[in-house]
Amino acid sequence: MDLKTKIKNTIINLSARIKNSDDSKCIFYHDIHSENRFTDMSTPVDLFVKHINVIRDLDFEIVHEITKEKNQISISFDDGFKGLYENIGIINQLEIPVTIFVVCSFLDRDNFLSTNNLKELAKNKFIKIQSHTLSHSELPTLDSNSLQMELQKSKEVLESICDTEINSICFPKGLFDKSTIKKSLEVGYNKQFSSLPGSYCSEVFPYVKRRSLVQSASEKEFKSILKGGDNILYYWYYKKHFMR
Repeated sequence: MDLKTKIKNTIINLSARIKNSDDSKCIFYHDIHSENRFTDMSTPVDLFVKHINVIRDLDFEIVHEITKEKNQISISFDDGFKGLYENIGIINQLEIPVTIFVVCSFLDRDNFLSTNNLKELAKNKFIKIQSHTLSHSELPTLDSNSLQMELQKSKEVLESICDTEINSICFPKGLFDKSTIKKSLEVGYNKQFSSLPGSYCSEVFPYVKRRSLVQSASEKEFKSILKGGDNILYYWYYKKHFMR
């Protein structure tokens, strides 16, 4: 562990002791793996299971949609890597509701879900499919027409494949601006997910939800994040991700 990570973890752990929150939170990963690892951002299955145990030991309920200010956790995976499909048994066994934010243009590529994989997952009661845009472009850098295509085409493709309503989006690389929010609402995304840590009910902007990245967190760090320890990093992430 490098010095920067050690300092960050120390700050999160100390903040958690002070805050000791049971606020509802969104947490996210990119993939899970046992034998085959499809991305460097993947989390070992055994660590993922430890995270689930921590969630339940702290009396949080894992849900698809957060409906309460306290004691609920939603779990999502970004991009649509294949590891979640290969390890779907652990999701089913532990009955873990998860949302996969899929990049449409990544489908059928090496290391990513195939279209048939996605169709199968969409029928699983523990899996919810939503949008991560058409091509994972940095949305604030796009002109109006390109932004419209990224948002609208993704929604249309996923609704066609999965036969379900697509009304949520998470922003590629966590980057967004006011135009991104406005256009996303016009297309029909009434829930928009950032990569800014914090409580679910403490919105960045109307319709924009906070999420905490936990894919490499140790059990101790993960527990601290659930208790609100990473809220202290909000403004640092905000400065990096919200484009003025």
